[in-house]
Amino acid sequence: MWTIKLTGVVQGVGFRPAVARTASRIGALGFVRNDGSHVTIGTDTDPELFLSELDVELGPMASIDGRVIEWSDWKAFEMEAPVDFLILPSTQGERDSSLPYDTAICDSCLREMLDPLDRRYLHPFTNCTDCGARYTLIGSLPYDRERTSMEPFELCGDCDREYSDLSFRRFHAQTLSCPVDGPSYRYLNAGGKVLSTGWASFMDCARSISDGKLLVVKGWGGMHIVSDPGRTRELREWYKRPFKPFAIMVKDIRTAGELAHVSDHEKDLLVSPARPIVLLRKRIDVPDIIKEKLDLLSPGLDNIGIYLPYSGIHHLLFKALEDIGSRIGWLVMTSANPPGEPMALELEDATKLKADGYFVHDRSIMARCDDTVLVPFPYDDRILSRTGPFGSRSLLIRKSRGMIPDPLDLPHERTLLGVGAERNVSVSISRTGRSFTSPYIGNSRHPSVLGFMEDSARRLMYLFGAEDIEAVVVDEHPRYNTRRWGSEFAEDRGIPLMEVQHHHAHAASLMVDAGIERSTTVVVDGVGYGDDGTPWGGEVIDTNMGSCRRVGHLEPFGLPGGDVSVHHPERIAYWLTREAGHHLELEDHGTMDMLDRTHDKAIRTTSLGRVLDALSSLMLGVTRRTYDGEPAMRVEALLSSSVSPINGPFRQDVIGSTIGIVGRWRTLIEEISRTSPSVIRPGFVAGYQKKADLAMGFVSSIIDDLVRTAVNEGNAYDENGVQLVGLSGGVSYNVPIVKRFVDSCSKLGAMPVLHSRVPPGDGGISVGQVYLGGLMLDGEI
Repeated sequence: MWTIKLTGVVQGVGFRPAVARTASRIGALGFVRNDGSHVTIGTDTDPELFLSELDVELGPMASIDGRVIEWSDWKAFEMEAPVDFLILPSTQGERDSSLPYDTAICDSCLREMLDPLDRRYLHPFTNCTDCGARYTLIGSLPYDRERTSMEPFELCGDCDREYSDLSFRRFHAQTLSCPVDGPSYRYLNAGGKVLSTGWASFMDCARSISDGKLLVVKGWGGMHIVSDPGRTRELREWYKRPFKPFAIMVKDIRTAGELAHVSDHEKDLLVSPARPIVLLRKRIDVPDIIKEKLDLLSPGLDNIGIYLPYSGIHHLLFKALEDIGSRIGWLVMTSANPPGEPMALELEDATKLKADGYFVHDRSIMARCDDTVLVPFPYDDRILSRTGPFGSRSLLIRKSRGMIPDPLDLPHERTLLGVGAERNVSVSISRTGRSFTSPYIGNSRHPSVLGFMEDSARRLMYLFGAEDIEAVVVDEHPRYNTRRWGSEFAEDRGIPLMEVQHHHAHAASLMVDAGIERSTTVVVDGVGYGDDGTPWGGEVIDTNMGSCRRVGHLEPFGLPGGDVSVHHPERIAYWLTREAGHHLELEDHGTMDMLDRTHDKAIRTTSLGRVLDALSSLMLGVTRRTYDGEPAMRVEALLSSSVSPINGPFRQDVIGSTIGIVGRWRTLIEEISRTSPSVIRPGFVAGYQKKADLAMGFVSSIIDDLVRTAVNEGNAYDENGVQLVGLSGGVSYNVPIVKRFVDSCSKLGAMPVLHSRVPPGDGGISVGQVYLGGLMLDGEI
């Protein structure tokens, strides 16, 4: 007989049923079984014919990325030549394949769930082999019901018959259920008392939302805070998040288009099976009451995060709102996490929030998995990038539900663990020439998040057969908690601890993302520990498989008070203005006196993120950062408003490989002085459009010089001799900046390389760490 070993996304996606249906259709004898994380087929039929016919049967979640075909004897599998085609019990086998994503409920299941004549009517856990939760309910491998969170729910007679029916789409569906045998929801009041179950609990939840209550709702990978958008002020006060943007879930794509501009590309992202949160530009041609709600949801920004229902519970919740006569067609739906902790998983975690009510189910969550958040950048033919899950191309802010795991090829076979940086942490492992990355984890400064990081690392190691880690790769920063944890992990196992510089890791993550071996990368972010011990953040890194070289950077400037100025950006603006020979009047004269006394002692940084912070203070009056990235995000909205950027005054010669900052800031102050009062204060710059055009001219000139330096100093070319210039780091979420980068590369004859599968920010650091760590172990670097 022929044996066919297949790897890829081949478990939890209806793969064995597809194989069995193929065999039945072509009259093949043999078997199929799960072996660890791959699938083995034994057949008497020509394997090439079998596989070509199998392609017709495979569902949308399945994919094959590797195969091994051999001639074997039936006895090798302890069986006689079969007279039928069998699905055999699973074996432990090897763990060398990927796992399926959590994907949105399919149209067929949705129709059943909303059909009063169907036996799954109003059952929120309706799913089939083509849809539903997977990654978040898998406890161990191989993938069978008893190794998922559906194990406690024994199949009823009807479900068992569907499970055994080769012709039915739930044939061997490991997570099928119905109202008789499946999980269920219950609604609890603020004190934790159960008020209702089943459909009645949906109705009670809907009434509570309509009454303005702030609720916690349990989903697939964690819990969300849910409320009527009209209660955003109260939500901010209760949740103690005065300005941080909140995402909204809309009942359908039409509603999304009523609130925000939705292009064809953005629509494709919204309706994809991943159902990510997509940052969309707010409409201004809406009634004032809607505009006010949108502005309260993302203050000072021109975009808002929007996503569509992806689980049965979401669709049923909107149905319940309709049934009670509510006209609410969109809901605030943001991650529910107590301060400093990861997203809540169970009721005892959620009650720490002291919500008005709790809407929870009785199925365990095996893996915490937040919602994916992305920026829908308009890629074109000039740009080198690769498509991600479900054919998507976007700038990933948070890669998580629906897009994890997503294995990426590496140029080495080492088994490593990369633990990321400090904020927006993810962890990655490398094994058998691929990297596997965890869902978004969070800010590792908090002990509970660090615990979540450890759990995520160990889960990845188990699921992908990487228990024999050869080394741990950490950031160079001496005070990161991830470094401390990695050091302890390495010491416990007696394996090496390896350091990778922060911006080198960013550049390497882009190479993995784009599938290239070399790039000269502009890495722009808030901060990263530099090789010289100072905070970097505006770098040009020339990288190939043998080296990483810093070939250019921004002019170092003052960061008065270090991290204090990160939270008070007017201090950076004051330092730059004073260094430029001008004066910026602050409200607090005591702060001004202190900044004058300590001016020459300020830590120097090359961070473009901090330049944008200073710009937000000068132009918009931002004096305090209330959430990560706030000042730069406010500046992005300003840059997006530019119609005719004022570029000319800001053009400067690059001195060596250093791009000037102070001289440009001086020009900016002088341009502002032409139309503003003699005393310049943060935010008191005349004319919003003039501010936008000046700011865009200032920023554009910096991006142009970074690109020019990359072209002049870099040495990265593709096989056709085209120079490759990449962009990475947290600032590369800024759409006007990315557009300017692409245009600047094109004008200089270089091909711009952008992220599309790995987050450009610190969520991608761990990918770059395992890439470079393996080359270091192999002696390539």
